[in-house]
Amino acid sequence: MFRTCLVVLGILQSVLAQSPQLHRITILFTNDIHGGITEKRAEFLNPEFPPVLGGGASAATLINKVKAQAQKEGFTVLTIDAGDIFQGTLVGTLSRGKAVVQYMNRVGYDACVPGNHDFDLGKDNLIELIQASQFPWVSCNIFDRETGSLWPWVKPWIIIERNGLRIGITGATTVGTRWMSFPENIQGLEFRPEIPSLQRAVDELRARDVDLVIALVHLGLPYDPREGYRKLKGMSLDSVLKKDYVNAMEVAHFVRGIDVLLGGHLHRGYPEPWVDPVNHTICLQNYGNMSNLGWINVYFERTARTIYTFDYPADAGTLLLLQEDEFWPDSVVFRLIKQQQATYEKGFEEVIGETRITLKRSSVGESPLNNLITDAMRRRVEADFAFTNFGGIRADIKRGPITRADVFRVLPFGNQIVTFHAPGRFIKNILEQKLRGGGRGLAISGGKVIVNRSLPDGRRVVYMEIGGEPLEPDRLYRVATTDYLMEGNSGLVLLKSVPPEEVAHTGILLREAVIEYIRRHSPLKIQTDGRWKQDDHYFPDEDWIRKYGDRAARVEKKPDPSGLSTSR
Repeated sequence: MFRTCLVVLGILQSVLAQSPQLHRITILFTNDIHGGITEKRAEFLNPEFPPVLGGGASAATLINKVKAQAQKEGFTVLTIDAGDIFQGTLVGTLSRGKAVVQYMNRVGYDACVPGNHDFDLGKDNLIELIQASQFPWVSCNIFDRETGSLWPWVKPWIIIERNGLRIGITGATTVGTRWMSFPENIQGLEFRPEIPSLQRAVDELRARDVDLVIALVHLGLPYDPREGYRKLKGMSLDSVLKKDYVNAMEVAHFVRGIDVLLGGHLHRGYPEPWVDPVNHTICLQNYGNMSNLGWINVYFERTARTIYTFDYPADAGTLLLLQEDEFWPDSVVFRLIKQQQATYEKGFEEVIGETRITLKRSSVGESPLNNLITDAMRRRVEADFAFTNFGGIRADIKRGPITRADVFRVLPFGNQIVTFHAPGRFIKNILEQKLRGGGRGLAISGGKVIVNRSLPDGRRVVYMEIGGEPLEPDRLYRVATTDYLMEGNSGLVLLKSVPPEEVAHTGILLREAVIEYIRRHSPLKIQTDGRWKQDDHYFPDEDWIRKYGDRAARVEKKPDPSGLSTSR
């Protein structure tokens, strides 16, 4: 596969020789590294015989090779990242991101944009990472709420001058950061709408006579580009600006003057770029966790000052799978990463138990791993009912011995268990809030739920029980969840209506509760048990309608926190 690039580049080199005004710019790109600089086994490719991916050390081999070639042949190389660099692995999280920044310094990144997870350990930690970086962090839409000025630790844009070209790079951080972070982690910061902020930054770059504009946006391109653009064609700029979230495709379509856009946040790689039909913006996006390195060659025509064409390094497209047997790890970077692992992963390879089946996660209700996590949460604090979001469950656990590191990979975010008391109608409304529109629901324990998605928002939970008995609207139940969700994150704004004095912060890390549960119940034989069922032919009986019909129909329009009790 990789050899194909030699043929393609050979043909283009002859074209370049005949057109001295055509200049090659190679863009090497990553997004959503999430600490994935370490080598790993690609079980998502082959669960039985997974190939080894070299992570950052294999990427370094490619990056160094391309830069050496550029030195000889005179083309330009840029290495860029679209955010979420560290949170998700032991070495990334326990080093508080320093190990990943050290790696990025070593291979020579040119720019990075902060992602929402880069604030997970607080803005002060991010400031330390920025100070340690030998490259600039760019974001044109993060402002200091008190002064109204751009947050001083990021730049709205930069200009890189290489080989006679002026290349402008700007960036934007998803405004969803304000909903996806703990308030104390982003205190004093304002995340302004991405599209108008980027348009101002691009206009400023164009006014400074740059030849090329690259945007790093921690916003995802749609999972299906054709369906994404079909929806986009029916939208106006005004309608997009009224949305809570915008995506990278909408940015490319409505912001004029961006030549190349790198997206992130959704971990959905685009082997071939998506090019906006109106602005002709070339949109790129890699998969997450540094399983791939993105690579595109852009050919800039100096006389016309425009992109002439672009190509890929291999016949499979822009994304190179970092298999060790194809891209042998750079020895210096490999030793650097191993030293970091020895420092930060000590003690995490301890075996804590065993599972007789592979514990898989799911984003549609229940699975063995979802059930394990919520059961551990509920039992640890003796709650009647427990729930968590799918997005916080980040990996599966394969059959066999289980280590602390395995649990960390599943639950890397350091969320704690909290409890509160609520009546049944409030619990139902929590589920309805996660089912509205295309919502997928929650991982749960202690209850049974039947969902009918053919019904309108607010009426999709057609049956529910807790503790083996039908959910009673006025009965108080002890509920367990995470402090992250209690802040109203993951769309659960209804939880913010719970009075703070009614929330018990246990101080128990969710992953520690899971580790304790595994120790006590090993060997595990966890199966699904029917606690979450979708049945679009099941309709509520008269008793259910009498109890919940009117209230459930109204809750999505105007959440009613008055059903909460002020007593425990």
